[in-house]
Amino acid sequence: MTPRRTLECLLGVGVVWAMLAGMHIRVAATEGVGDLFSVGVSARALGLGGAFTAIADDEAGVLYNPARLSSYRGIGLSSLYVSGFGGVGQGAVVVAVPYAAFGVLFLDSGLIDEGEGGFRYACRGAVLGVGVPVGAVSLGIRWRFLRVSTPFEGTGWSLDPAISVDVDFLDIGLVWEGAASAPISYAGGRNEEWARGLRLGVAAELSPTQNVVSILSFDAIGLFGESPCVATGVEAWVGGVGARVGYDGTGLACGLSVRFVGLEVDWAYTTRADLGSSHMIGLVFRF
Repeated sequence: MTPRRTLECLLGVGVVWAMLAGMHIRVAATEGVGDLFSVGVSARALGLGGAFTAIADDEAGVLYNPARLSSYRGIGLSSLYVSGFGGVGQGAVVVAVPYAAFGVLFLDSGLIDEGEGGFRYACRGAVLGVGVPVGAVSLGIRWRFLRVSTPFEGTGWSLDPAISVDVDFLDIGLVWEGAASAPISYAGGRNEEWARGLRLGVAAELSPTQNVVSILSFDAIGLFGESPCVATGVEAWVGGVGARVGYDGTGLACGLSVRFVGLEVDWAYTTRADLGSSHMIGLVFRF
């Protein structure tokens, strides 16, 4: 990389951090329709504070930006399990092939004691993503299906277009969430609409040598929606070992990764003032 290119990269990083310094940063609270998908499918992405829209260079592209699946190669199987946030259990499994991926997710709060009878929330979800290159850009589409089983039964789906653009050392991703959807329709006749808005991601990559890569990522989530928020993270790889730190608006996140031939192990730790801390483990098999 030339000195000019390095300077441009550092200036881009500085602009992003200046934007963050002048903004009130918050996390999207998991309290609306489709928030099962907001929790994520990747320990790597969660360790970055969820700022993964522009990166999305692995199986998690099915959720964060399906347009990035246009450059996916091989066959991958990834899994995630989370136990934390006051006893909530959550997990996901994703299968990816070139240009497409499919994942299933679950979330179960367990019994929440409220004095009389208690309360439990459980839901399941599926996500399908397809990405294709079109000239200098990549286009994608994401389909999400949600089924709530407890305390009330209901189902609904959302169709979300996406785009990915690589400009020199910058990666840019955009997902139009809730572009077309069927609201979650419950047995009693009540409906809940999916959250609508744009998710914009920008990532700057610096690679001084072949085996050393550092990435700064920034996401603006829910633009033009009711509750916009931002997330940011920094990741560094030295050979097959990666480390990252992120901030989702209410707490810090961090993570580590180790890549072997055909196997990747990811760990993440997140902290939230309202929900407590959580450990996450992800396993990825690639063929």
